[in-house]
Amino acid sequence: MRENRPFSGNNKIAELRKRMVEQTKHSVSAELSGPDAHVIRGVQTNKNLEAIFNVMFEQTLDWYALHFPELRNVVKDPSTMLTMIVRLGDRKNYSSNALRDFFTDELSLSRIPGSAMSSSGGSIEPQTLKSIQSLAQTALAVKQEQSRIQEFTIQKMKELAPNFSELATPIIAAQLLGKAGSLKRLAELPASTIQVLGAEEALFSHIKSHTRPPKHGFLFNHPLVKPLPKHARGRMARTLAGKLAICVRVDTFGKERVVELYRPKLEALSRKLAKAPFKSRSPRPMGAPPKPTKFRTGGFSRGNAR
Repeated sequence: MRENRPFSGNNKIAELRKRMVEQTKHSVSAELSGPDAHVIRGVQTNKNLEAIFNVMFEQTLDWYALHFPELRNVVKDPSTMLTMIVRLGDRKNYSSNALRDFFTDELSLSRIPGSAMSSSGGSIEPQTLKSIQSLAQTALAVKQEQSRIQEFTIQKMKELAPNFSELATPIIAAQLLGKAGSLKRLAELPASTIQVLGAEEALFSHIKSHTRPPKHGFLFNHPLVKPLPKHARGRMARTLAGKLAICVRVDTFGKERVVELYRPKLEALSRKLAKAPFKSRSPRPMGAPPKPTKFRTGGFSRGNAR
């Protein structure tokens, strides 16, 4: 039987494998310990908690509607409604004095007690009401935890990418980072890709079925984009994405403060587009093929991708 010598091939392969495993562990540890990894996890957790809260709220409201169905028509805020269920319970407790802890307008103070007195809902046993209140309390706890996670994400995003988060707003900046996967990956994306991040379904539908291409993804909720008329949002989102691409690269590879250079110009453009009239496009001739649109994804256009 042959013995492995100190410098035999088997020992070299084993040593090489050991070093590669150690290097891989080090790379994975460095990747997972980065601040952007925690921001991305915070974004995903916040999204999941929001979905959980919405389901719990609907289940609580549907259950409580067997006793007081009119409440959903007079109270619109979910957190207020859940808090009222926890504190007041039976609909006979919805007096004007009790409701002053939730509302200040006279319309609500008079409308809700009237709806409670003339409600078409059935009576409810104390044990059943207690179960509904417990479910409402749990939903409120989920909402509070979501708010804490959101505050954590906003704070970390401001520290990680100050220019980018200030120009994009911390919430939108965190959403873009979560979709890109890492801050470095986001900095490598072209502005055209940043513009449509969050609108992947509409983009794939355009590529497959030749529907209208998306003009914006997460940027739709930006305060400079959302208030604009529909025909002006695409131009504003395109310009904003270009400045965001610069800001995220500065935050990733430098430390300069550049957001003040772009924000006044973007605000001026938003005011200009808000007053710009709509210009209709000439219709495409019947039977003409759709005009091909090139999208750049990860630095490559569709025409050059292999």
